[in-house]
Parts: sequence; C-alpha cells; structure tokens
Amino acid sequence: MHYYKKNIGDYRSATAHLSLLEHGVYNWLLDTYYLNEKPLPLNERELFRMALARTEDEKNAVRDILVEFFVETENGWVHNRCESEVKAYHAKAETNRKNGRNGGRPKKQAKENPDGFQMNDKETHSVNSGIPQETLTKNQEPLTINQDNTHTNAQADFSGSDHWKPDLEQLATALKTTKHSQRVSEILGMADFEFHLGNFNAHHENNHQISDNQKLRKFAQWIFQEFEKQLANAEREAKKSKPRTSEKPNSRNVNDAWDVIPQPTGAPTQVHIPEDFE
Repeated sequence: MHYYKKNIGDYRSATAHLSLLEHGVYNWLLDTYYLNEKPLPLNERELFRMALARTEDEKNAVRDILVEFFVETENGWVHNRCESEVKAYHAKAETNRKNGRNGGRPKKQAKENPDGFQMNDKETHSVNSGIPQETLTKNQEPLTINQDNTHTNAQADFSGSDHWKPDLEQLATALKTTKHSQRVSEILGMADFEFHLGNFNAHHENNHQISDNQKLRKFAQWIFQEFEKQLANAEREAKKSKPRTSEKPNSRNVNDAWDVIPQPTGAPTQVHIPEDFE
C-alpha cells in the first residue's frame, strides 16, 4: 500500500501523551507497516535498522511504541488497525479485478416508480433553479439544520464508571518495580490521573484481545511515563525561574586592568648589593 487514510482526531486523542520523538517513531512504523503490508519484524537489530533508530533514545522510543501500540505475535509485531486496513485494501482490489474481468463496474439498475414503469431523469430529479449541486431525488430527504453531524470529533469520557479502572493496590505493586518505587503515592495522586486513565481507555477501546492483567501492566507503564514527563517539565520550569548570577562583562579598555593591582603584604625585605656591582 502506498496510500492510507488517517483520522487526525482519532490519532491525536490516542497519542496526546507521546513526545515529539515518539510521534516520529510511531508514524514511521505505521508507514512501514502499510508499505510492506505485513507485521514488523521481531528481531531488534532488523527493526532498529528499518526504523532508522541509531541512538539509545531512539531505540528506547521504538521499544516503547511497540509495547504500547502493537501486539507481539509469532509472526511479528501486529497492529490491529493496520491489519484491518490492509485486509480492506486487498478486498477492494479483488473486487476491482473481478469487475475488470467482467468488463468494468456493473451498471446501475434503472429506477422504477411504484407502478413498475421506468422513470426518466427528468422525473427522478428535482433541480433547484440554477443550482445543480442541490439536486435531490424524490425519495431523498434534504438535510436540515438540526440534523446530527455523523463526523463529530467529540471525545467520549473514557474514565467513567462504565470503563476499565485499575486495582490501585495491584497498580502500586507494579509501580514499585520501577525506579520511582519510593514515589508511588505521588504517581497515584497525580492531579491528572483520571485524564490519563481516560486517554488510556480511549486508546484501547477497540482492543478486545487484551486481558485485565495486560491492561494493568500497560497502564502502569503509561502512567509512569506521564509522571516522568511531569518531573521533566517541573525541572525545566525550575531552571527557567532560577535567577542568573550577574557577571561583570569583560572590558576591552586596557586602563581597566589597573583598577585591580595586587598590593604587597608583610614587611619589606632588604636586599644586599655588593660594592663591586656595576
């Protein structure tokens, strides 16, 4: 496949927590998946080469994206959305091939009125004067102002009682295995904990193959990463607010060098000069 559709609203709602580097890695892996029309390889060396990952940060980003958005199988790293799109693409291609063998697309059936007689184009269309793009068939209902838009981008609340919630004790146990094991209470007490939980549930809404234990481990990693981002942001803000020490600029005036002349300390030392000294 050299082309695929991308719903920007869906993508951003599922990846709002990613860093710029992780966005680049994820999009590159998606492009590679669609281009090759098969799962990504399990071999890390081959995978890193395919993803152009050279630094440790880039390699870690590849690992994180795979764990979060892909499923490891014996055939490779599988992405459910990519698989469904590839299957739909092949199904459409097969339909086009069949139509081609049969001489093209099948002709549309002529419309008939209730009496069974064929109706001509003039009878089947009611054209708004001078505005052909507003042509409607007799059986078509015009759109009204109050008609619902089927393409709204409103994000549902995925943190409510109807959606998955982790067992906090089990989550705390999982978080204690990380480098922030002494700060588990801070992680669980994050102000936007419910927001991140909602994003997590929205991301895995259509993944029905994942078990509750897998969800717990994935969410532990998810909230751990969000906590680290929060710490990094706080550190950056602290550096910005820290007052800079004022340093005297270097002067190019040679006379300024005489402002600080070292003064002799202690009693003067007498020097004996020989009489035959010339």
